[in-house]
Amino acid sequence: MSVFGSSVHRKAFLRDAVQRLAGDPGLAIARALSHPRTFLRRAGKNGLLIARAWFLFRTPRSLIRHYFSQTSPSEKRIRLRNGKELILSGHRLDIVVLFQVFCETVYPTDPDTVVLDIGGNIGLFAVYAAFSGARKVYAFEPNREAYRHMLENISRNSLQTVIVPHHYAVTSKSDEVVAIPKGASPQNRIAYGPANNDEYESVHTISVDDIVKREGISCVHLLKMDCEGSEYDILAGMSNATFSKIRRIIVEYHDGKTGQISEDLKQHGFKLEKHVPETDRMGMLWFRKS
Repeated sequence: MSVFGSSVHRKAFLRDAVQRLAGDPGLAIARALSHPRTFLRRAGKNGLLIARAWFLFRTPRSLIRHYFSQTSPSEKRIRLRNGKELILSGHRLDIVVLFQVFCETVYPTDPDTVVLDIGGNIGLFAVYAAFSGARKVYAFEPNREAYRHMLENISRNSLQTVIVPHHYAVTSKSDEVVAIPKGASPQNRIAYGPANNDEYESVHTISVDDIVKREGISCVHLLKMDCEGSEYDILAGMSNATFSKIRRIIVEYHDGKTGQISEDLKQHGFKLEKHVPETDRMGMLWFRKS
């Protein structure tokens, strides 16, 4: 057995021993003591999330509990203290996206701006951007069920003049057909080619170049991308003319290719402002035109 293997088994043994003796709370305390900087960073972040949730939501205690356990509230209607409402799809990760967008504010949006939302899901970010004063939000979602929830969130908040929803999969080429899982999920990935089984549905594609042309967009102040691995294909298909119209890009990257995105965007005049890895394979990148 290697030294590395022995170390791994020893850590597992100690973890199990602490959990048996002190339970999950004791294990959490032991982890905090062994990694104090990580603990303090997470504690600070979670403290801000809780404070903002308390300020934003009418039933913060229940939502905070669901956020930390990553479970779906039985009541899919989320009431905000300002009288607005949001509808969740029932997927257990909807609550995580809700907190990321509204409490962690991972996609800060300035007033009087034009926003392009790729991977709109149930419309949480599109609604947040509209609440933040965006002049126009073009939101694209390939999953039919999620798109239906997006339309409901737009309608409930009377945002039809601000948010322009589209049921398309954004890729590098328009007018193709790809497949997407039928159930609404923040983690849905497209599969190239039409749906060939009951778990997938077919949807047409559109490129960012054609979005800009068809909508007559002269400036995209924020391009937000959360498209589960399709970001590389989308960016590769964008022309210099389209890149010249974009001011900021916020992308959730997948498959660990941060260097590829950073280098590609650098060629178009973008500077990396911030990088927050969630795992060794995915995380968030914030870019601004330098």
